Amino acid sequence: MSSLLQPGEKRANDSNTRGGEPFTALPPPPDSECRFDVIVIGSGAGGAVFAWKCAMSGKHVLLIERARSLGSLPRDELSTLVEKRPYDNRTIDLNGKSQRLYIGGTIGGSTSLYGAALLRPSLDDFHPGRYYSHRVPKYRWDWPIDYEALASHYDRAEQLFGVTNPASEDFDPLQSPGTQLNGEPIPLAPINRHLVASSRSAGWKPFRLPLAINGKTCLRCAACAGYVCPNGSRRSGADLLRDATAGDGSLHLIEGTETLEFRRGLDGAVTSVLTHGESDGVRREFYAKRYVLAAGALGSAAVLLRSGIGGQHVGRNYMFHYSPIAVGLFPSPTEADRTFVKQIGFADHYFGTPDCREKIGIIQSLPAPGLMMMRKNGSRGVPRAILKVLRRRMLPLLGIVEDLPDPRNRIVIDGRRIALRHRFSEFDRARGRALAKQMVCILKQAGAVHCLVRQSTSSDHVAHQCGSLPMAAKREHGVVSRDCRVYGAPNLFVVDGSVLPMSLGVGPALTIMANSLRVADQVVSEC
Repeated sequence: MSSLLQPGEKRANDSNTRGGEPFTALPPPPDSECRFDVIVIGSGAGGAVFAWKCAMSGKHVLLIERARSLGSLPRDELSTLVEKRPYDNRTIDLNGKSQRLYIGGTIGGSTSLYGAALLRPSLDDFHPGRYYSHRVPKYRWDWPIDYEALASHYDRAEQLFGVTNPASEDFDPLQSPGTQLNGEPIPLAPINRHLVASSRSAGWKPFRLPLAINGKTCLRCAACAGYVCPNGSRRSGADLLRDATAGDGSLHLIEGTETLEFRRGLDGAVTSVLTHGESDGVRREFYAKRYVLAAGALGSAAVLLRSGIGGQHVGRNYMFHYSPIAVGLFPSPTEADRTFVKQIGFADHYFGTPDCREKIGIIQSLPAPGLMMMRKNGSRGVPRAILKVLRRRMLPLLGIVEDLPDPRNRIVIDGRRIALRHRFSEFDRARGRALAKQMVCILKQAGAVHCLVRQSTSSDHVAHQCGSLPMAAKREHGVVSRDCRVYGAPNLFVVDGSVLPMSLGVGPALTIMANSLRVADQVVSEC
């Protein structure tokens, strides 16, 4: 099966739209045309941006996506978060237990479901040796690239995704969004106006999150992150793909097709990619000048493992953020159950708290969970009426703790089945406890009468995956070079979160997008 995103043509009952422009299906390229300038695998933050850039540069591009567009999927909690219908349908062996993970399973990958907070990291995120010199090998003390290598690409990514930025915000020690941004941000919810005022009076520096959401058309749904946007106000990779097809038709998108492996010649260069149609079981082979992996830290590592490419580091040092949650309960309704509240961030504790002088990460507000997720996460015995009262009066905060690479945290494969072995270290957990303590202080300063703390999200949440195919200056230290070219395979690149040497103290989506644009410039010049 194959589909192409095309403005102006309508697919009946399609809920995954933006501005009234739905997806539509077109025939796949015939076998006689299975040769391309560039083949991109995966349509998430890295893959969609890369495919867009190449197509807009006039290259003949094939994008292969394992998932399918969603069609008329309901946006209720049962379908979305319990049955996980918009999420990856693979069952992963996670620490010996079979689970389906909360990983995007539709066109656009996780950008079709994310919270759209696109933050730039700190300059020091590119020099982890300043903070973790005794915890990471010396070759990881500095990234092969620095912030300046990405600065202009951050600007471009923010423009592509329509990020809004109130000019008066203080993001220090994070880098601020580009000054070229405009657009109308979503007005602050009343509880967030109160949170900002109370925090500033206590000496903290809250800021409004830079969001890839159109403030003029946003419906301000309480259930935003984790759900498909009902009217496309939240910009996603799927939107970029549709934009690219408004040109000369140089972008083909084949959905419902899993990438099995790459085949190589005697010189190590990739000669073709072998795929498997999920619905018809047909195996097909495609050819290109350049190949680009962007299937996520799990999927990209699995493809390279099956292909026997990349060396000893493939699949190792898998990371995703340790994420404590603090929920403040207030004496009066916060309206977090009725409106959009994921708007506020704090970087005050990026480099430590009063009782934990270690690099940690940020704090940001969260939507109130639905009743089903409240039950799943520890409230099974609480009557529904009480849960509804609690939900009306809550405001959650999330901590993003930069977890460190550990070669024991790894991806392994058995044929097409993926197994993941991952444990957070005590160092990660200790910093999470320290950050949770500060989240409680912020909430109580805002008037919360009681706070509930959960030290991490559920095991099937693997937020902000990265690190399984790390970028390194030398082949013996990683899988890809500074230009994200796979060592030993000169025409194969990786542009998703798997290449990040460290996990950053902010969500990695914007950095993935910026890096993808950087590498795309190189690939376009080569072919």
